[in-house]
Amino acid sequence: MGDAGVGTSSSASWRSAWLSGGLAILVAAVLCGGARPALAENELAKLASEKSTAELVKPGCFATSCKQEVEACGANGDCVKGLACSAKCMGDAQCTMGCFARYGNPTLDRVLQCTIEDAGCIQIATQQPGADSPFDAPKPPKALVKATPATMSGKWYKVLGFNPNYDCYDCQKNSFAAKGGGKGGAAAAAKASGSEVAMTVSPQTQTAVVDVEYTMPRQRLGMPPETFHAKLTESLEFDSAPGAVRTAHTEGHMFGLTFWENWYLIGANQPKEPEFRFVYYTGKTLQNRYEGAFVYARKPELPQGSMPAIYKIAREAGLDPQRACCIDNSCFGAPVDGATATPPLFTPVASAETIEAAPAPAPSSSAAAGGGGVFSSMRATFRDLEELLEDPKPAGEAIFAKQRPMSEVREYDANGFRVPSAGLTLN
Repeated sequence: MGDAGVGTSSSASWRSAWLSGGLAILVAAVLCGGARPALAENELAKLASEKSTAELVKPGCFATSCKQEVEACGANGDCVKGLACSAKCMGDAQCTMGCFARYGNPTLDRVLQCTIEDAGCIQIATQQPGADSPFDAPKPPKALVKATPATMSGKWYKVLGFNPNYDCYDCQKNSFAAKGGGKGGAAAAAKASGSEVAMTVSPQTQTAVVDVEYTMPRQRLGMPPETFHAKLTESLEFDSAPGAVRTAHTEGHMFGLTFWENWYLIGANQPKEPEFRFVYYTGKTLQNRYEGAFVYARKPELPQGSMPAIYKIAREAGLDPQRACCIDNSCFGAPVDGATATPPLFTPVASAETIEAAPAPAPSSSAAAGGGGVFSSMRATFRDLEELLEDPKPAGEAIFAKQRPMSEVREYDANGFRVPSAGLTLN
């Protein structure tokens, strides 16, 4: 009993110490990371070159304005590891995403939100908060397709993505529901009833609630593979003002930070084609701007009969369809709407436990290493130290290495037409 208490106290002490250091390292990494060529969209380099660290960081703020969030992070092993992991990435977007895949949890989200956005302890904003206006937003790459909330009604799957940093996560499902309709709206009502029926958007409103789902593989030292299943909710406001250059705009939160996006519907199916929507987007956080595009389909598979039209739209928008990623939706293996499921383009991987993006327990994640006692505590501490010291880049690279461009999907030729002799395989 005494041995276990000593181990727990020691673990809490080093974790709190690492927290203070982790926050300091995180600040330094953010400031240095912008200079790396790996992040062309990162606009922090200019800010870091113009101001000193003392101008960008308010040390006392952590203990005053964000005391509760900082202490909660110090008591959560994964939060500390997430900070240290992100710091070692030095601004590399793919590496940082690997850190969130392994250690992301609401405690980490809250400390980032408080220190960067709410209290401004880390003053690294390069953009003004808030959405672009419908007239000053970046212009679309091609003419818009007329759209209303009803155009996006129901449940959609992302099947193609054009920005590898943002669009190509596995198992992406977006559900659009009318805003309102009682407590929590239609989306909440559908979830409460366990409904899998596609939700509808009222034609009388210009706002839709979007439930976004995606997954990332979570691989930890000495642990079996898991799947990090994340969900977030956005409010999509459609722009009806004459002269608006975009279709809609949205605001949401991811990893504790706010993003504002402009959506442009630049393509949709013809009546006899399988349903799809081609969405181009531009967006920003307080730290940078970004852009990308994706294709929605009603089933979690490429809409075969619409692929030539999708390829044509992509090229008209200056995008290369063969460089688009074919999103791995093999997790949605069950038939959709009573139809026979098409075999996925990806070879099934080993089964993995799904971890919801829910509050993590306060003790270190290494508690799973074994029973109580001083030896178990020592094993957990060593494992924690290993994770704190490991190079995070290979894990991030492994996530993005799974992406497959359409040029490697033998089922379709360079213009999106089905190749008759090809099976559902990849090169």
